[in-house]
Amino acid sequence: MSRSEILMGLMNLHDVFLNASLQRASMESCPLEDVESFHMSNRARFERVWVTFLYVLVEAWQSHAMAPVREHVSQAVDCSELNRMIDELTAQGDLAKMSEVRNYMCHRDRREYWDTGRVALAGLLPKHLALHDAFGAVLLKALGPFTPEPDPE
Repeated sequence: MSRSEILMGLMNLHDVFLNASLQRASMESCPLEDVESFHMSNRARFERVWVTFLYVLVEAWQSHAMAPVREHVSQAVDCSELNRMIDELTAQGDLAKMSEVRNYMCHRDRREYWDTGRVALAGLLPKHLALHDAFGAVLLKALGPFTPEPDPE
């Protein structure tokens, strides 16, 4: 795979990461509501959208199309923590819960209001934050060599 193809793959992953980051910032700017109304709050809505994009990022990272990009990144950056987190989320069923959130948010024609995807993120905020941060660290390091040098003036 050429350098430009690797860069395009990294930019694709980074774009999904930025979508997730935007939703995370929106979530974090919302006040926490009381427990009884949390699932109906704006904070919970932003959290569900954030987890939706975070899951899309995991899907993209794990996709067949990104295999050469993952290989390139793995040679340049230590991805062991990110891969460990994804493996742990998978083994514990938490990645499946993220999928339920994404399906609930994006397939409302097939989902009920109190679908499992509406509440599947309960208790997973620390794991989702850690996964988001791990992706951020890997992508930042992976994109570093592609950043143009500033013009010396």
